[in-house]
Amino acid sequence: MDINRINTIRSYLRSTNLERFTINMPSGRIELGAPALLVIFFIIAAITALVCLITKKNVTRSIFTALMAMYLIVAASLTVFPIYIRCGDIAARFAENGWRITDCIVLIPFHDGLSKDDLLNVIMAIPFGFLFPFVKKKVTWRGALIAGAALGTIIELIQLVLAAIQGFSFRYVDVADVICNTVGTMIGWLIAAAFICFVQKRKPSDSNEKSLYSYITQRRVK
Repeated sequence: MDINRINTIRSYLRSTNLERFTINMPSGRIELGAPALLVIFFIIAAITALVCLITKKNVTRSIFTALMAMYLIVAASLTVFPIYIRCGDIAARFAENGWRITDCIVLIPFHDGLSKDDLLNVIMAIPFGFLFPFVKKKVTWRGALIAGAALGTIIELIQLVLAAIQGFSFRYVDVADVICNTVGTMIGWLIAAAFICFVQKRKPSDSNEKSLYSYITQRRVK
């Protein structure tokens, strides 16, 4: 993989605005911007309220599930989108410069040391690690570790599939991203575990069975 060659292609495409397509057809990209995210969040909130009303299940669980769904959508908007559609001109530019799909795969993590992107990947996964124990009743550190690695791996595989379909990619499928996502998940889980243990020790004896206190004390992180 020639990182300098790929960076040269990226710089050229940015300078010609080929990396900044809007949703204009027939060439363009599908992007999850703030308006789309707000609509999706509203839909999720409405569905959550409807499910709680119809099934009369634990409202707290439904809220945490909705929060996790919202988080995953935001994570997708940051790591998977924009998805380029009918952009043969961009693919042609990459092909002219000898781009191959292996050029976007980085198997040696942190080959240039830690970067800002690595830190952002850690931060991005922290909410996932924090919310996971509130969605799943029992999440030990091993479960959190596996979930974090799975999250990072799925994101990278989606990016790889999109690169293969599009014939180009502005992203790198990097093992370091999986590691950083796993670390971020573990940090989030540790924060959640500490909070859960703190609340469990101070649970009121007369707390309602469907209360937030009761829900938290039912979590298992050990």
